[in-house]
Amino acid sequence: MKNQIGAIIVAIGIALSGYFIYLGIESFAAKDRVVNAKGLSERMVMADKAIWTISFGLLGNDVQVLYTQLEPQKKALIKFLNKNGISDDEIVLSPSTINDRSTWYDWDKKQGTIERYSLTGNMTIVSSDVEKLRQLQLRQLDLLNVGVILDNSYIRYEYTGLNDLKPEMVEEATVNARIVANKFAEDANGKLGNLKSARQGQFEIESDDVMPHMRKVRVVTTMEYYLK
Repeated sequence: MKNQIGAIIVAIGIALSGYFIYLGIESFAAKDRVVNAKGLSERMVMADKAIWTISFGLLGNDVQVLYTQLEPQKKALIKFLNKNGISDDEIVLSPSTINDRSTWYDWDKKQGTIERYSLTGNMTIVSSDVEKLRQLQLRQLDLLNVGVILDNSYIRYEYTGLNDLKPEMVEEATVNARIVANKFAEDANGKLGNLKSARQGQFEIESDDVMPHMRKVRVVTTMEYYLK
């Protein structure tokens, strides 16, 4: 009798073990049924900061005379900028630079060019009015009419409003990822389950070669869902 009871207990134990093993396998298989989907969000935005670097200068043999002649150019340039809506607070003056061209002096003298020194004035205009500065650079040849001889001129653009864009772009990328995952689930004759994991990629800001004052902002999110 005892042997029969023992056998029954062993049989029940084996059955229960098998049942729990089955549940474990089923649960494990369900966990393996997942879908990964990526969602993209992009924006084209105008830069909100422009930095215009200008160099202007003269050639000559007397350094003191050059400094005297450079001052009217600097004043004329500032007057031109002020007249076109650039305030003094947006103008940053840098020290002038003098270059001794003595290495080439003998060669230049033979060619009839005997200026030994070059004096360069340097100025930077920083403005949040990107379009105004961009249009001004297009008119930089007008500076010749006021006696300013440009040596170099270029504008660098920046976009600083990323933090304002982040929330809506992350939301959009997340929604797009769910749309992709849901479509995959439907094609697989299943349904989308709970979210398993989510990863947000880094925000990227790319320049536009055709329109250098524009920026492309993009972010990709990766979402992982269980499939029912």
